[in-house]
Amino acid sequence: MEALLLIDLARDFIDLDGSLNCGRAGQEILPYVRKVIEQFRRDGRPILDIRDAHTMEDFEIRAGLFPPHCLIGTPGRDLEAGLAALVEGYDRYVTWPKKTYDATYETPLLDYLDEHRIGRVHVLGVCTDICVVSTCLGLYKHRVTKREDLEIAVHRNGVASFNSRAHEMALEHMDRVLKCTLV
Repeated sequence: MEALLLIDLARDFIDLDGSLNCGRAGQEILPYVRKVIEQFRRDGRPILDIRDAHTMEDFEIRAGLFPPHCLIGTPGRDLEAGLAALVEGYDRYVTWPKKTYDATYETPLLDYLDEHRIGRVHVLGVCTDICVVSTCLGLYKHRVTKREDLEIAVHRNGVASFNSRAHEMALEHMDRVLKCTLV
């Protein structure tokens, strides 16, 4: 079985007025992301949505790595409005919060993949060079240590960053080092 993994497609990252937005790059992936969500929903496959859920005390905000974003209880943490409309009421849609870049760290994601016998994960989201590559590293570690059959497919047209050079370097890293399939 295959599952779609949406990473940090929150308003703070995607909306142009979001506190840590990816700018035009984040906006440009939306039509592709919508198309993939629609296909997964039509086929009855799981859609997994993992987004930052921060407080002002969290390290990356407290240490000044990034401005406050995806704060619990704020609209900026919500799934981008158009995407939210696509998953509303879908019984195979699951969402979890995360505190770090890696969506596999201290979330139910890996257990879900194992319990539901997910053999291929399709990865879409932002930011390519931060949370997407970190999550793919977590998936890679799981593949190497427990699930050699797990395939990781990163959709080139479904990931974005506010740094185009870092975006390309992350894609190359996921392809060459983490052995993700770029589609």
